[in-house]
Amino acid sequence: MLSSKSFFTALILAASITLNTHSLAEPWIDTSDIYLKANIQLLADTGHIITPVTTYPLMWHDIIRDIKNIDLNKLSTNQQTAYHYIKHQFKLASRNQTRIKAQVGFENKRFTSFGEQASDKNSISVQSSFMFENIAANISHSYSHDPIDGNKSRLDGSYIAAFVGNWVFSYGRQSRWYGPSWDTSLSLTNNARPIAALAISRKSAEPFIVPFTEFDIPWTVTSFMGKMDDDRVVKNTLLWGFRLNLKPFKNLELGITRLAQWGGDGRSKSLSTFGDILLGKTNCGVDDVVCDENSQNPANQQAGYDFRYSFALLSIPMSIYGQKFAEDGSEGTMKYLTKAQPQVGFDAHLTVFGKPSTVFIEITDSLADCGARDNIGDCYYEHSSYATGMRYKGRSIGSTYENDSKTYVLGAISQLDINTRLTSKIRYLDLNTDNQDKAPDNPLIGNTVTSIAEQVWMISTSAQHNYKNWRFTLSAEVSHSTFVNDISNETDFNASFMVEYNL
Repeated sequence: MLSSKSFFTALILAASITLNTHSLAEPWIDTSDIYLKANIQLLADTGHIITPVTTYPLMWHDIIRDIKNIDLNKLSTNQQTAYHYIKHQFKLASRNQTRIKAQVGFENKRFTSFGEQASDKNSISVQSSFMFENIAANISHSYSHDPIDGNKSRLDGSYIAAFVGNWVFSYGRQSRWYGPSWDTSLSLTNNARPIAALAISRKSAEPFIVPFTEFDIPWTVTSFMGKMDDDRVVKNTLLWGFRLNLKPFKNLELGITRLAQWGGDGRSKSLSTFGDILLGKTNCGVDDVVCDENSQNPANQQAGYDFRYSFALLSIPMSIYGQKFAEDGSEGTMKYLTKAQPQVGFDAHLTVFGKPSTVFIEITDSLADCGARDNIGDCYYEHSSYATGMRYKGRSIGSTYENDSKTYVLGAISQLDINTRLTSKIRYLDLNTDNQDKAPDNPLIGNTVTSIAEQVWMISTSAQHNYKNWRFTLSAEVSHSTFVNDISNETDFNASFMVEYNL
């Protein structure tokens, strides 16, 4: 795997080739713009965008193809607003651009959702994207004054990619989001910093034609292999990810996700081991894998599926969505596969106070039954061999609320006018419900949000305004926490301000 220095050098070389050439388009939609996601989802839910849209980074190729096929006269007012916003964002992505961002805040952000770009309170970044013929590159260098993980200088968001037929090969640090949710996901989110990874993705969701019928199913697939190069129990652990996304009907989208930690210092990195991972044969005592007291599971795996079903009620586009996601593992002599945990949600695209809005409700449960008597909790995102678990740089790569939590979120994503947007949320969070932690005194193991039970009410809002080449984002949140333990209640306030400028 390339070092960060070598990676940065490769990006500079790619940029020098493309600086004075004709730009085509940045190939991906990343996880930084929840308003773009909401507008794409509205047109997908109403049958105008037919490509699968619940896997990010999301390819622009099919999105803009479907947009060009839309008859504007057949769209409602809210759909026309979405149509124009998507076209404008594609116009920005269709040219070489350099963007400067600066953020200041009172405190580091405790929870990170789709569309939130930075958890550190004070940071500045410079990002340049280029594309020429079959090569694309994005150089993003940032500096954080007081980062959570201690890494002040970063290349998060940087990548270089090549197109070969209908496939895209890439290397970089890209944030990923797997699933139909808005606030968080049990599988893979942008909660943790992105991992440097090699990836292959389908460029276009060209449909599969069911034999002897005219029935076609658009589908896409992506897979990556990354190295978790942070401070952890098993150094240089490899992370493999796989996502299959298909749309058998215009109003039904399905997804299958697999994640696996394997390899690392002192662990097998052989093809046969990876072959066992592909077949799911890595659990002691249940997959014909024999483990004695001194041997360890060759991998830590997660797997699950998700769906999104759209319909209209009183001419209002609505959807129900959800996922089930399971963790494997072993603890001492007890071998288990944890019960799959659920997330369910409902959203509607409607008009609130005369403004087009997407309103959603999400319920997520990461308190897993570990398969042993009186042993519920402390196993989701955990593992006995890969003891740091599904975490990177001190944050979960899945749910922003970590394991053993039950969360309830009501949110609204609104377009106030052509240049101004607003996101608001009310959350009730029952964190670390079992009031236990695997290793409360070891920062490399266990729950990264709280080591004790905590109940949180939180209200948050974020307002975004564009003015010419400038974008301003003001965010604020207030929370009130109570604890089962003999600890005084806490009320916290946080706010941040971000300025972006497109050169």
